[in-house]
Amino acid sequence: MPAVALFALAGCSGTTGGQANPAPSTSEPPSSVPADARLPGPGVPKVREPIDTTKAAQDPCMVLTSDESKGFLGGPVPPKAENEAAGPSCGWFGGYEYEHASINVIVNGVDKRGLTSVYAAKGKLYKFFQPLAPADGYPLVAVDTTASRTFGECAASLGVRDDQVIEVVIRQPDSRKEKKNPCDSVHDVAVAIIGNLRGGR
Repeated sequence: MPAVALFALAGCSGTTGGQANPAPSTSEPPSSVPADARLPGPGVPKVREPIDTTKAAQDPCMVLTSDESKGFLGGPVPPKAENEAAGPSCGWFGGYEYEHASINVIVNGVDKRGLTSVYAAKGKLYKFFQPLAPADGYPLVAVDTTASRTFGECAASLGVRDDQVIEVVIRQPDSRKEKKNPCDSVHDVAVAIIGNLRGGR
């Protein structure tokens, strides 16, 4: 399944069934927020410094500079903004000239549970699930609907708020597929995205 389609499904993946919760302790009042609505969910990393993605949603191509995309792809590639099922996106597609390398970024505006939904889909929608090193402190996890990643490609969800992720999909240049793990490239792109968003671009 193409990575872009993968993340279109992510916005509709739903949540797991509810579980019975113990009675609240008498030492503190019960929360008015349903347990299954609290973010992040159990075992999901918390986003300590939420990022405002308003500008990125309006112009998803601003998440990478032209120099950054050129460095990742091997040459200047014009960005192409689109509206995916999961939210506004921007793609840099190198084609034959740059060995079919590509980057696609989706500012997920559909799923309001962020990484909690991604973690809930582990072993279900996402047969491949691998937490990566945080991108400048922001949680990042690689996922795929198949048990192993497509060779030379990596798709990941970057937690920018507890209720939102940015999806990042990388395809390595043909000559680099066996030389560098594409999920390392996803991490590099995610770090650049965080830098640009926090820098107020």
